[in-house]
Amino acid sequence: MRKTVSLSFLIIAAITFLAGQTSATKPGQEVNPNGFPSGEHYNLNIIGKKAGFTCQEQEYDENGNPIYGNVVFVPENGEGIGIYMQSGKGKKAEAITELQVIDPCAGFDGDGATIQLPKNEAGYRVYARALAKPTDNPDITLVPSLVAVEDENGNDLIYLGLVTDGGFQALDETIYRAKGKSKAIDISALFKWTGQVCYFSPTDVNQDSTKYICCEDTDLDGVFDSCVEPTLADGTLTCFGGELVSVYCEAYENEWVFNIGDFVTYLWSADNNGVKLLQVRFYPN
Repeated sequence: MRKTVSLSFLIIAAITFLAGQTSATKPGQEVNPNGFPSGEHYNLNIIGKKAGFTCQEQEYDENGNPIYGNVVFVPENGEGIGIYMQSGKGKKAEAITELQVIDPCAGFDGDGATIQLPKNEAGYRVYARALAKPTDNPDITLVPSLVAVEDENGNDLIYLGLVTDGGFQALDETIYRAKGKSKAIDISALFKWTGQVCYFSPTDVNQDSTKYICCEDTDLDGVFDSCVEPTLADGTLTCFGGELVSVYCEAYENEWVFNIGDFVTYLWSADNNGVKLLQVRFYPN
């Protein structure tokens, strides 16, 4: 069930979208004493809560529209906590005009939190720092993965096997809350992806290669239900239980992950070891 926090929580936590008048500090340049660059950014707070915490019900404005905030609640101690982020470069992403948490509960209600981020084909630089009391040397580890990569027709290209094995520039990131002043670190590498994305027909981008994959229409409705790499036997591509289909592929190298599809769902699997507050900031390039 979609839930979010009340406005009182937003005011107390002071979670806002900050629009600066100057450009954000570029990588390699001096940053603020807290480790964050200056400049416009979207701000997200991930708050650790004790076991048994209950998220509040979805709130609505006077016109019946849902009120979304910028806060995610996670267990203060837990493994495999799901934080889903959605964005893309297509029309579906155009409706997202600000960072919004459309489900703030992760690990308390049986599913993960969901965050939507405005599209920006130039990508973002992402920084994070852990705050609150450093009792027992808390830390949080973030592991990125892809959940869905959709084309303009809503086809899930991961489900169809059209997103080839690739990887993120950083396989994980652990953020520590040590004693003393906490400084933000650059975690942009968690959002940079390398690999291939393939389509059944040429798109409006320059395709890097054409290849064959093995697809099956298991329910005989004229739509492929799954696709896999074909078997190579004696130099010949072989497709067992399906048919060879020609696809058009585009290669990416260290690309902003939300640029590899019209709409992308990306997952942080978080292991939280006592972190009570993680500040995350997205700076548009």
